[in-house]
Amino acid sequence: MAVSTALDAVRLGSSEVAALYLGSDSVWTANAPGIVLVKPTSITHSGTSATLGANGQVTFTSVESVSLNGIFTSDFDNYVVSCRLIADTLNINVFAKLRSSGTDAVGADYTWQRLQANGTARNATRTSGVTKANVAEGSATAASGFDLRIYGPALTQPTAMRSTTIMGRDGARLVDFASTHSLSTSYDGLTIAMDAGFSYLTGALQVYGVRS
Repeated sequence: MAVSTALDAVRLGSSEVAALYLGSDSVWTANAPGIVLVKPTSITHSGTSATLGANGQVTFTSVESVSLNGIFTSDFDNYVVSCRLIADTLNINVFAKLRSSGTDAVGADYTWQRLQANGTARNATRTSGVTKANVAEGSATAASGFDLRIYGPALTQPTAMRSTTIMGRDGARLVDFASTHSLSTSYDGLTIAMDAGFSYLTGALQVYGVRS
């Protein structure tokens, strides 16, 4: 296999990389398809503490909500939020709210559906005309994790979301959520929240932009 050590138009500390060869003849180009870690411009929270790490990871302890600002831009159409969490109350619901310029959207513009498989039991629910989207579940007895996929939040069109939760409680409880936000509004942020005064969450999350 041919080996090249050529560096073509590399500028360290920026995305202006035309091509890079390191120990092989494969080429990496800037803005190639894939997922990119996105760092919020700022965060806020309600509860004990939340911290924005240098690499963009947000860690939180005993919070009712954590809000991420400046994560949705014209750089990407679609995003993935990956989160691990544990709650202080058994079987709690976790919600998402789109936000813009540091403020949550407050209208009753969400519709969401939920499918759950627990052992051999399965059930489904649907809710419409509400102010937030159910996107995950948590438990105090075992850790949970979810991946929330958000389609076109920064575009001036309705936003769709889908998430899957895996809960350690009851072995491996699987819960799948789908939701829509009906307004054709561009959003730049997201809040992950509990019902106020009901429970608290501890965990960490990261946001990734998906480039096609």
